[in-house]
Amino acid sequence: MVKPMLRSRSKKKVHKRTPGGHTVLRHKGKKHGVKTCARCSKHLSGVPSDASSVIRNLSKSQKAPNRPYAGVLCQECVERLVAYTTRFEVKNNYPEFSEMELQRDLTLERFLPKGWFASLSKK
Repeated sequence: MVKPMLRSRSKKKVHKRTPGGHTVLRHKGKKHGVKTCARCSKHLSGVPSDASSVIRNLSKSQKAPNRPYAGVLCQECVERLVAYTTRFEVKNNYPEFSEMELQRDLTLERFLPKGWFASLSKK
């Protein structure tokens, strides 16, 4: 009988011919997908697309780039997020920019911590 971990239908079954001339059934795992940005679905550069058991054994610098939201958002979305929060900070902290009109971007705000806007208005 096959090992219980190989009885899953998610494993790929491959017939291999051995050097002795027999054909045996081998169980292979599927290929892993490329990691994508949570906002725009672009492929994330610098993030490996191996199994989680393989990624776990990598060093921290090999798992993801060293920047905020690495492994979750692409660089363009991170830049938009920083610019978005900066605009709100400028509007709330500097009186000369208090009349500046801002539109809320909920696709960006879901990555910010809860209550980030309330903490700006208290200052």
